[in-house]
Amino acid sequence: MNQPTPFEQIRDMFLLRLSPPPYAVDQPFYTTGSIVSAALMRIVILIALGYALRSYASATTTWTVTMFAVWAVGVYPAWRQYSTFNEAVDTILESTLCGSCRHFNTSNQVCRVLDVHVTSDAPPCEALDWEPL
Repeated sequence: MNQPTPFEQIRDMFLLRLSPPPYAVDQPFYTTGSIVSAALMRIVILIALGYALRSYASATTTWTVTMFAVWAVGVYPAWRQYSTFNEAVDTILESTLCGSCRHFNTSNQVCRVLDVHVTSDAPPCEALDWEPL
């Protein structure tokens, strides 16, 4: 497994990509918590930049630029990543045994019994703890 470069680590911290990186093979790259936290970090940075912009531009320009940036860099990528996450969860729900188990948590793709992220390869419990919905 290749390791991410420092630039890739920063890019991944803010989730500035639409597909999982090649080194994210043993667990899901997107979870609800990671999407929300990355969006909040991006929005806080954009609001701070908008606050700094207010001394160089008029109030109307500052608000317009800041709101557009919050939508374009903060909210829209999070919405796209959440859609990608939901597609991955739907795939797991339809194609694995974990999708029909009562211990599967769809909000972060985790088995609640073992506290292990579920992938589409095989059930983490090897169907020993499987219980129908």
